[in-house]
Amino acid sequence: MFYEAPWLSGPGVHALVIGVGHYPYLEQNMESGPASRHSFVLLPRLTSPPLSALAFADWLKCNASGNWTVPLASVDLLVSFAPGHAPSDLAGGIHREATIDAIRRQFSMWLSRCAENPDNIAVLYFCGHGVQGDGQFLLASDFNRHAETPFSQAFDFDETRLALHQKGPRTQWMIIDACRVDCARRPPSGVQPLVDPELFAANICQNEMTLRMPMSDQAGARPDQVSFLTQALLRALDGQAATTDENGEWVVRMDGVRSSIDALLREELDLLVLSRGVESISLGDAVLHRLSQAPVARLVVRCLPPEATPRTVVSCTPHDVPAQSPPAAGVRIAQPDTVKGIHGQEWRFDLRAGVYTVHAEYDQRSVSRTQCVLPPQSVMSLQVTDT
Repeated sequence: MFYEAPWLSGPGVHALVIGVGHYPYLEQNMESGPASRHSFVLLPRLTSPPLSALAFADWLKCNASGNWTVPLASVDLLVSFAPGHAPSDLAGGIHREATIDAIRRQFSMWLSRCAENPDNIAVLYFCGHGVQGDGQFLLASDFNRHAETPFSQAFDFDETRLALHQKGPRTQWMIIDACRVDCARRPPSGVQPLVDPELFAANICQNEMTLRMPMSDQAGARPDQVSFLTQALLRALDGQAATTDENGEWVVRMDGVRSSIDALLREELDLLVLSRGVESISLGDAVLHRLSQAPVARLVVRCLPPEATPRTVVSCTPHDVPAQSPPAAGVRIAQPDTVKGIHGQEWRFDLRAGVYTVHAEYDQRSVSRTQCVLPPQSVMSLQVTDT
């Protein structure tokens, strides 16, 4: 087990984290040519999933004390690295190969722990290959071990999710960082869930957040780096999805993650617009964890008219800082304007969330305005000339 708090007697967070980057039978099939009626040319070699799983598990472990609404109780980690790619300091006892048997065994033990207390929080994370048929099918490391029945080493996530609603605790959180390549024209049959939903059983789940790529889309990552979706998720959890509660404290709620994840993923991909956003399924709005201080947020300031920008100086000062304190200076960055097809300029400030006075000076004219800065980003425009 990657992390365990044996002293914990009450409710806790129980996480099962899976990262599959090594598919030896899939790679063998690609190199030797088609060995069955199935074609897997759209399933390339992967380097990101085990690193992404480790990053997520490390984030859970580093935030084990004091931040969660209930303490972190356990993290089960299954990762499959390609030969020679595993970090030398990888902790002992981790399942190096996330085969279907290992996944089913760890899932069963994880679910038993989750179900012990209805106030537990169940966290299921998977990063690796996935395809879309009647449901989303997630591929274990030994996928294609039997060429004629390759999907016997996969599991049906959608059916598993429905069963978790019946068998798991009241709060459940699932992140599926995997492709949903459409195989509807030749859908695989007989793909089994990790646990079967019961026909007439009632749902126990009251708070759910499920994040995954939309139908027919592919997940993305740079080689040997944490995936774009997982990087966006970790930024959300670090505070970019935070809001204030009724006491004015900064908290990360399920709905905050859902509403901010597209903007954060767009930044990770360095895109102005996402063609399709992350699919999010939400029920309830449970608090996941609390922050010890206000998170850092970005303030973007644009001048009107844009041609006045090179001659404008912009600064901002927090409301709770004495007036004699020096204002924060912004960083002016060229940013393409895709609507007009020209390049404008803007100022970007990375600030603690709060209320600020933004001040612009253009020739002999000064303009000030109050702006509330909230994560992940706030945008404002200042009219610095009369025309």
